[in-house]
Amino acid sequence: MDVPPSFVSSAGVGCHIELDVARASESSWMLGAEVVDSDDYSDDVVFPDVAIDVDVSDDEEEEEEAGADAGAPRLSATNAGGEDVVKVAYITVYDIACVGKGGNVLAQGATVDNDGRKSLVTTFIVLVPPRSMAHLCRLRLDGKDVRDVRIDSDFRPWSMHPKPFDTHTQSVAFPLEGDRFLCTQSEGGELTHFFAGNLHAVDFRCDVGTPILAAGDGVVVEVNDSNTLTGIAVSNLFKWNSIVIQLDAREESRSAGATCSTANTDEHASSMYDIRGGDLFVEYVHIRAKSARVKVGDRVARGQVLCESGSVGFSPEPHLHFTAFRSSQLTADTVRVFFEAERDGTTYIPRAGAFYNAESGQCS
Repeated sequence: MDVPPSFVSSAGVGCHIELDVARASESSWMLGAEVVDSDDYSDDVVFPDVAIDVDVSDDEEEEEEAGADAGAPRLSATNAGGEDVVKVAYITVYDIACVGKGGNVLAQGATVDNDGRKSLVTTFIVLVPPRSMAHLCRLRLDGKDVRDVRIDSDFRPWSMHPKPFDTHTQSVAFPLEGDRFLCTQSEGGELTHFFAGNLHAVDFRCDVGTPILAAGDGVVVEVNDSNTLTGIAVSNLFKWNSIVIQLDAREESRSAGATCSTANTDEHASSMYDIRGGDLFVEYVHIRAKSARVKVGDRVARGQVLCESGSVGFSPEPHLHFTAFRSSQLTADTVRVFFEAERDGTTYIPRAGAFYNAESGQCS
């Protein structure tokens, strides 16, 4: 059966994603991939995570396909480790055109740092298997020295969620005030929801300034609304604005059914839920700077306005990133929660490409 999308691509302009490097030949944008065989290199060779090859002319087929960009430096992501560790790579190239398969210039996005400096950037998001090199693009220098190219990157071992079907018994209220909001990234979304710390998160496109609502009664345990940076630079992955609430426990019985199944599971997997109660923390990310109406220690009521939505952090467009955890530790894995429609109490898991609101859940 066809797997529904878990990410709306228009919500990630400037981001180019490949989570299956082994199928690089089928990628719409990536140049290719190759195996890194340590026997082909001397023992003292060190493979950088990000490599710029200024001499790729020995690959005649690739040079011919590059057309006008033949001979241009090639940007690659490398995981040369012998251990069986897949690495997730986020790589940002600043203010230079990146040329992909077929000589196509890859779309750029924008980024703005906390000091207000703006740049046009291209960001690559790739899962690199062990002993592999993923060739991402050519760099169109237009007379610039390759040594002056600014590239930021973050490489780290990719971790699967230890309990991907972990589901909390407690449902939550829809977190935005308004008529209809597009879910742009659901569980397992390929932009930022495909690893343990974000697996069960959901994103909703919303205008800056949209009221954000408490998903239930509880206590505010964290508030950060001091940042202003925005866009798709890798460095934005480590700074954001957010509010975290510990919800009061509610006695509920959660069935495995849902009006909308999660986007990246099949018919059998979507009915497999490891259902437990316990502590529940919910986090609202990318909120507007200086918009918090609550502080740490405040009690809040379900539906109370907490702050305004924004686009702060790693954010290709204004949206709310909503996720839940069983603890407030920074390393906590996410937990699935069902949303509850006000009209009739129907519970559901949002899926990418559908619209939702507080009253009815999914709406047309």
